[in-house]
Amino acid sequence: MLHVWKAARCPPLTTPHLVTARPESLKAAPQIERNGGVLKSVREIPGPPTFPLLGCLPSLVASGMSFSPNKIHKLLEGLIQKHGPMVRLETPQFPPAVLVINPDHIEAMIRATMDNPVRYGFLSLKKIRLEMEDDYFEGKTGVLSENGEEWWRVRSRVQTPMLKSKNVVSYLSQVDQITLDFIERMAFFQAKHGEMPRDFQTELYKWALESVGVVALNRRLGCLTPDLPEDSEPMRLIRLVSDLFHNLNLTEFGVHTWRIFPTRPYRTVREKHTAFLRLVDSNIRETEALLLAQGHEDREATLMESLLMTPGLSRKDVITLILDMIFAGIDTTSHTIGFTLYLLARHPAVQTKLQEEVDTVLSGHKGPLTAQHLAKLSFLKAVIKESFRIFPLVIGTSRTLDKDLILDNYVIPKNWSVFGMNMLTGWEETYFPRAKEFLPERWLRHKPLGPIHPFASLPFGAGVRMCIGRRLAEQEMYIFLTRVMQQFTVDYKYEDIDINTSLVCTPSQPLRFNLTERS
Repeated sequence: MLHVWKAARCPPLTTPHLVTARPESLKAAPQIERNGGVLKSVREIPGPPTFPLLGCLPSLVASGMSFSPNKIHKLLEGLIQKHGPMVRLETPQFPPAVLVINPDHIEAMIRATMDNPVRYGFLSLKKIRLEMEDDYFEGKTGVLSENGEEWWRVRSRVQTPMLKSKNVVSYLSQVDQITLDFIERMAFFQAKHGEMPRDFQTELYKWALESVGVVALNRRLGCLTPDLPEDSEPMRLIRLVSDLFHNLNLTEFGVHTWRIFPTRPYRTVREKHTAFLRLVDSNIRETEALLLAQGHEDREATLMESLLMTPGLSRKDVITLILDMIFAGIDTTSHTIGFTLYLLARHPAVQTKLQEEVDTVLSGHKGPLTAQHLAKLSFLKAVIKESFRIFPLVIGTSRTLDKDLILDNYVIPKNWSVFGMNMLTGWEETYFPRAKEFLPERWLRHKPLGPIHPFASLPFGAGVRMCIGRRLAEQEMYIFLTRVMQQFTVDYKYEDIDINTSLVCTPSQPLRFNLTERS
């Protein structure tokens, strides 16, 4: 049963000092008691039967569970339904893992790995970067795919420039203008087609790329140019990222035969990554030249300049970070906005309440949005949090343990992974009453539906491995939703939208919204 969550039980997560020496794992003995019970082996955790070399794969095949790469969450949901809220899962190509949905267990996993938050994944991307012929990355593959001391070396130096409020707010007016330009584009589509076109998701990609581009590269990329040619640089970047996401999903979650020989998805990732790198590197060089020509007098340093001037960061470190910012910054915010608009269209009363808040906060304001405006939009932020709960971007958060961890008296050994499946936590009535309903008010300060465990929904992860672009992404989404609600009422009349899983979750149907101009 969910206990009443007390804030006192949740001290702040602190920044670790990574060390090479680790405390020894506990010596678990059958008769040692904890919380009134006897400690149990990880092998006693329910899960599909496991076989030598093949792990649980024969059991999953025999059970008839689907292995569709774009419905991985259905497989994991089926395991939880069959075996309970804690499931042991052993497969040949991944570390043995324990799947959990209890937010207490997710919190314990995050806190136990604060000193060394190892995340298993992006192995094919790391392999490609390490094996590039010209050694472009110099043996260092960036915060997205690194772990341990190398990950912390970069992360500890970039998190202040990336997460500092002053740096984030400095891009607010530019992102606002990009959004206003996109609003005009939406009005054009409505007038031309009577609704948003079937490829409206691609249009959202353009908005997201233009927004992340002005932050990462300090200039407009021209993504919102009318009738943008398919062979234009922005469209090539968007297609490359889309292809990378699709094929990385196959290499990461499919059978890892690419470790032995280069499979077709692996070769595609390598090809698209090389092309993506060349395009982004060219843009970075252009930005560097422009900044050098401008000089530093009478202006604040850009994010890129701040990073380049950070002691301990090389130019290649900064380039790799910007590369990953653009790679991760297109699909993520655009998909969340798509899901959020869909939920608002399906719940007109919620949309009306949000429009009323926007009208009150802006109150006839004609100029650019300000940080003070965004600070007052509490219901808007609750809408996005609720959208993340219903349509999360990722299934969850995992950590590979560097010491034994006890969960419900089960001893999970060092080198096992714990996978906190926040997607399923968010859909569970135990943790979110009326979980099937879209109720943004549950996130408001007074918590009308009861307290929410702080580790029950983690759209950006948690702790020191929290998404480095979180503040920038949130600002983009707040601005977009504010401007759309100020201008339009959104409707949707087609088939229900569900989740497809890839590296990030995507809408299952075209985003054919109908927009009515507000007076």
